[in-house]
Amino acid sequence: MASVSSSDDFDFGKWDFPAERIWLHKPNGEITWKICTFLPLIAFGLYGNFSMVYVIATNRSLRSPTNLIIANMAVADLLTLAICPAMFMVNDFYQNYQLGCVGCKLEGFLVVVFLITAVLNLSVVSYDRLTAIVLPMETRLTIRGVQIVVVCTWVSGILLASPLAFYRSYRVRVWKNFTERYCKENTSVLPKYWYVLITILVWLPLGIMLICYIAIFYKLDRYEKRVLSRENPLTVSYKRSVAKTLFIVVVVFAALRLPFTILVVLREKYFGEDVSVSSGMQLFWYISQYLMFLNAAVNPLIYGFNNENFRRAYYQISWVRRWRDATQMKKFSRSPDHCCYCAFMKNGKRTSEAAQKAGNLEKDISKDMSSAQQSAKSTKIVENEFVSEIEADGFI
Repeated sequence: MASVSSSDDFDFGKWDFPAERIWLHKPNGEITWKICTFLPLIAFGLYGNFSMVYVIATNRSLRSPTNLIIANMAVADLLTLAICPAMFMVNDFYQNYQLGCVGCKLEGFLVVVFLITAVLNLSVVSYDRLTAIVLPMETRLTIRGVQIVVVCTWVSGILLASPLAFYRSYRVRVWKNFTERYCKENTSVLPKYWYVLITILVWLPLGIMLICYIAIFYKLDRYEKRVLSRENPLTVSYKRSVAKTLFIVVVVFAALRLPFTILVVLREKYFGEDVSVSSGMQLFWYISQYLMFLNAAVNPLIYGFNNENFRRAYYQISWVRRWRDATQMKKFSRSPDHCCYCAFMKNGKRTSEAAQKAGNLEKDISKDMSSAQQSAKSTKIVENEFVSEIEADGFI
């Protein structure tokens, strides 16, 4: 049932709701372009996060503690994209609140649970990479530790999001010409809570990521100097690759989450001073929420497809393999000069050429083996103690 507002002693049924403020739903054109921007995002994010969870679940070699944390983050992002955008769009499209009393309690609560859970897992991944590369003597996460972390992140998300379930209520106000339905927040509690929320969702994880990744980059800089001092710059490329990954992680997170913090500040201004919400503010509200969902959609690219082991396992999935084979066959069949006999002759020619090149290559390798062996020995010890950690944690 709808809860009764504190102003129900006042009979609104004697007065008309201002006719110029009745719009029922947004223009069809606006609804269409917003749906068209959200659907690709939802489809892309659902597929990416599902693929990440599936690959990690079905490949024993990928079930490392770090990857299990990433899989837990992907589950939170998957639920975020499956549930939250639909509720957000319904609220954005209609003037009256359409989700009812239960929706009023659950809407914001679910969004924040999923976002906090994902961001806590993100912070754990950053710290785990720090211990792997910078603090190798520290105890790293075990499978048992991962189970505890997974439970703690979900319990923390539920507890931290609970004010949005307790301090929101569904209201109905009956006017003479209009029935107004809305979801009202407790203005004495939630405005302060939103600042706590943006600290947990943005500033805390961003600070953890910056500290961890600056320490990692510093360790890589020292490692680079050690390699260069041995006059073997072959492994220095690791630093550039890792630096690129860390830069992408931090910049993407900051760019997609900071607009939400600005929104919270502006939101208190509009609601606290009872200022009418402009169309520009409504557009910024839409963009900031969209970027938060976009962050959930691109996480698989940053933390999954950036890992060569993950990519290799992804391409072995049955439906991916069939799709790639079908694409190659389709491309091959559309070739204007396609001829079975010609293709057969070309394949035979390529085989003979490949055999000849392989013979030449074998000779070259045997010549260079002796000179390369001495150089490899000088850097083998350094690589074994450091590069293996980098590859294991998915930087490369």
